Amino acid sequence: MKNAESERPVRVLTPGAVIALLLSVFFFWIWYERYLSIEFNELGRYYDAENHIVYTDAAFVWCLPAFGFLLLAIVILSYRLMLCRVNKGIA
Repeated sequence: MKNAESERPVRVLTPGAVIALLLSVFFFWIWYERYLSIEFNELGRYYDAENHIVYTDAAFVWCLPAFGFLLLAIVILSYRLMLCRVNKGIA
């Protein structure tokens, strides 16, 4: 796809989208490690006897930046795809 003004191809996968996707993957991994992979008791706690650490179920908040960065990447990619379609129609 060529941009009508500068005759350059329009890149769909921009560095901003790649960074947003990588950050989303990173936060999904943290969410899995700290919340989804642990079996909490009825009080919402998990005690790791080996390391003497108490984990609580408050770690679900790691899903918020994960979904936020995923939404950002989807918005960036859909905008760039829309630009490609518009430029294809112009040319």
